[in-house]
Amino acid sequence: MAEHDFIIDNGTGSAVRTDLNNLFQAIASNNSKSGALTTNYAYQWHVDTSDGNLKIRNAANNGYVTIGAVASTNLGLMPQAGGTFTGKVIHNYTSSLNIPSGTTAQRDGSPAVGMFRHNSTLNQFEGYNNGAWGAIGGGAGSTGGGTDEVFFESDQNVTTSYTLTANKNAHTVSPIINSGVTITVPSGAILVIL
Repeated sequence: MAEHDFIIDNGTGSAVRTDLNNLFQAIASNNSKSGALTTNYAYQWHVDTSDGNLKIRNAANNGYVTIGAVASTNLGLMPQAGGTFTGKVIHNYTSSLNIPSGTTAQRDGSPAVGMFRHNSTLNQFEGYNNGAWGAIGGGAGSTGGGTDEVFFESDQNVTTSYTLTANKNAHTVSPIINSGVTITVPSGAILVIL
């Protein structure tokens, strides 16, 4: 651990060399010290060993901004590609959130429950649950004149076994159920086939 005021005082050759060595040690250790530094400069890096965080002095030179934990990969920050959030994520803006959009063929090879995307082949939002992809919200609606959703469109073939959600009813129009595929209607639920 090292701290230095980054000023080399006049002195004997030995004293100046010692001061330079202390300066380089401070630079090499990212000014590591428990707590705040004694002498601070705007935009100065500092590893605070009391909490294990890399910090940088703010532009006004009146406080530190925490960058992240030095013991964590990427300082605990999310990489630009991939990554997993383990806590609640709050989006606090009024514009929009871009979600993945791709064709049916570009769906995940090993989908997991809760996945959400836009399907550009079907022109609808979809989510993965109960072993299959399904339309989200008004995703299966089709617009008539103007913007009114007046028709419900569904696929003609049932290619994957499906169980209606408990305490829900469903309807469909003349589906062709593929061989070996089963549709399970829980007790108390209603499936209307037109």
